[in-house]
Amino acid sequence: MKTNQRFTLLVFSLSCMTCAGTTLALVSLDVPLENSAQDLQKADELRPSLVGALEPLAVPHHQLVTRLSRLAFVRAGFGSLELPREIDVAAANPESWSIEVKAPPPTSPKPQNSVSETRSGSAKKKTKSRYTLKERLAEISPAALGRVIAKFASAKASWPPEEIALVAIKDEKALEVYSRPTDGAWKFVHRYRVLAASGASGPKLQRGDKQVPEGVYRISYLNPNSAYHVSLRVNYPNTFDRKMARKDGRKNLGGDIMIHGENVSAGCLAVGNASVEELFVLTAEVGMRNVKVVIAPTDFRRNAIASRPKGPEWVPTLYTEIASAMSEFKGPPPPSLLTLLGL
Repeated sequence: MKTNQRFTLLVFSLSCMTCAGTTLALVSLDVPLENSAQDLQKADELRPSLVGALEPLAVPHHQLVTRLSRLAFVRAGFGSLELPREIDVAAANPESWSIEVKAPPPTSPKPQNSVSETRSGSAKKKTKSRYTLKERLAEISPAALGRVIAKFASAKASWPPEEIALVAIKDEKALEVYSRPTDGAWKFVHRYRVLAASGASGPKLQRGDKQVPEGVYRISYLNPNSAYHVSLRVNYPNTFDRKMARKDGRKNLGGDIMIHGENVSAGCLAVGNASVEELFVLTAEVGMRNVKVVIAPTDFRRNAIASRPKGPEWVPTLYTEIASAMSEFKGPPPPSLLTLLGL
């Protein structure tokens, strides 16, 4: 045999040995794939779901390298590549596409008569569905009483007062607060804006006329569960109202006249939530029996009683009584811009 033929035979033999060695190496690397399905099933049983624990499952580095190396040598036709179960769940649930984390709904029922949500802009404030007077005062007094005391200090009025008076002037949509210490004179404290008061000038005559009554009254009840935050009930109809009703032959005079929060009215005086909290707490502090309420069609300290006011013939007598009650209170100084804004 010639030298070049021997060299060719030697190269061919070495090539065959190299191919055989490579084939054995590939087979040895491919052996673990026979048990991979069983291993993955066991791993799935140990893997936490999205519904359960949220910590990621730690995989040792050498196992991760081995898993990736197997993927590099998967045989053609070995089978379909299945995504992990968590990815399938997330893809099928649109809520998981958002970056917002939503807490699961509570499973236990809410206790009845415990808390309910009320409107307060974008944020919802939790309040009790029913309050006792003591509970309501405990909730609103810390802030409201602080504001009241600050107003008394600004007016240089004695605190606590022995009596207070609330003077409402319908055509000015204002409610003035006066205080009096023991054996002292009445002093102006603050002027609140009336945000809503239905009706027009003239006394209330019957239910449904939507008139704010006119006269001299007292506070008969503090309502901690008003539909309009909290409220102070005016004792309409008083003795004078009932007497004039009998004279006119009127019945069903109406009632439930309130000073309350919000800004709607059907015969009541709506002053807003912050203002009514202050009046509510102030009345509780002083005592309802020590609160006088005067509701007038106009300020009789500056305006004379009309010779022929609208209404029944007894209206001038009523207005004379109101004017006499208002004369006890020295009017406040001309309102500043801040007062007009209700600050």
